[in-house]
Amino acid sequence: MPLQILYFAWMRARIGRGEDEIAWTPALSTVGALLDHLAGVSPAHAQALADRSAVRVAVNQDYAGPDAAVHDGDEIAIFPPVTGGSGAEAPGCTIDIRVQTADFDVGAEYAAAADGHATGGVALFVGQVRGRDGADEVAAMTLEHYPGMTEREIDRIAREAAERWPLQAIRIIHRVGRLMPGERIVLVIAASAHRAAAFDACAFLIDWLKTRAPFWKLEETPDGERWVAAKSSDDDAALRWQTPSDGKRGAA
Repeated sequence: MPLQILYFAWMRARIGRGEDEIAWTPALSTVGALLDHLAGVSPAHAQALADRSAVRVAVNQDYAGPDAAVHDGDEIAIFPPVTGGSGAEAPGCTIDIRVQTADFDVGAEYAAAADGHATGGVALFVGQVRGRDGADEVAAMTLEHYPGMTEREIDRIAREAAERWPLQAIRIIHRVGRLMPGERIVLVIAASAHRAAAFDACAFLIDWLKTRAPFWKLEETPDGERWVAAKSSDDDAALRWQTPSDGKRGAA
């Protein structure tokens, strides 16, 4: 079976199409070799892949480095750094994750997360579309995502939070599609018996949601459309949760 190559966000725009299909050969057995091959497909491919520090790759919806193996029939997604429903359970913690176009009711989501005799603290974050980005007006924002991988990455982040803190509930809702200034984008709720765990888990979730979950933002400004670049400040915020002793993400 051929390799299915998917492009997202500005990479799709630069290449001029959303996907390619190419025959696998032993010469394309790693991600790095595949990227080198794709860079030679056309000048547009070469331009899009020129800065490898701005290229992220997923093999079958899992992040993959340049040495990761590529096999016949794999699905390969290529995209820029991310800018940032299903129900599941971790031990002692109910996890509710949804990616949707519809708005959400903050009060109803809070009530559902706080429902429990053991819950003593609930931390909640709501992100919304700004009408300005620096000195520029923003008329609207379109959020794109990678269906399937998006939900898996959010679930992975949520389960890690449930392992790090004694939580009763986690609720994450992220909207996609075209949104106007003032409209809500994302809701993150962490409920615990104690306020410290709820605060820390909520901050951890939003920091890693902005850097690991595959979302990309396209802003509409008076000067035209532009893709929002990943911010080093978001990466720094996420890295503060990594503990030097074990290399895992957790409480700083």
